[in-house]
Amino acid sequence: MTWMVSNWVERRAARERHLKNATDLWNKVQATIAETCHSLRTHFADVATIRRGGQSNALTIAIARASASFETGEIFTTTLVSIEFKRDEPAITVSVDGMLMQEFPIDADSDHAFITLRGHELLLDEFSRLALEEVFFSPPAPQPSRQLDPDKALEMARELIRKLDAASDMNMDRAAVTQSIQKEI
Repeated sequence: MTWMVSNWVERRAARERHLKNATDLWNKVQATIAETCHSLRTHFADVATIRRGGQSNALTIAIARASASFETGEIFTTTLVSIEFKRDEPAITVSVDGMLMQEFPIDADSDHAFITLRGHELLLDEFSRLALEEVFFSPPAPQPSRQLDPDKALEMARELIRKLDAASDMNMDRAAVTQSIQKEI
C-alpha cells in the first residue's frame, strides 16, 4: 500500500480508480501472452505451432499439431484458444474451441488491479500458464472437422472475433453467434 493512501476512504477511491482502469491490466495481459507465445515457439516448436492474433478486447491463439494419417498424409489438428477481456464485469475469460473453460475476475486494492483465482491475486505469468499450458502440451482428442493448417485456423479465428464484435455492437447473443460459426467450420 502506498504511503499516500492513509484512510479507508482514500483506499476505497484508489481501488475503484484501479478497477475503472482495468484496461491497463488487460494491456499487461496481452504483453504477457505475446511473450509466452514467443517462448513456446522458441523452446517447444517440436510440440506444436502457435500463432497469436486478436483485437482490442480479445486474443486468439491457434495451436496446430501435425499428425500422421495413413490415408491422406500429414494433417494438422488445430485448437483455438480465445482470451477475452470483459470490461463491464470486469473479468477475463479463457475459451478453448468455443467452449468457456474458465473466467478470471479482476479485482483491485489501493495499489493496482489484478486477476484473481478463487479470491486470490494471480500473477500474470501464472495466468498465462493456466490459460495455455495444458492446451499446448496436451494433444487434443481427434476431431476430423478440426484438421486445418495454422494460417487458415488463425484467419477463421479473426473472422470469429469480427462476428462477435459485430454481435456485441448489435446487442446480439454472443453464444448464439459462436455456435453458428462453429457449424460453418
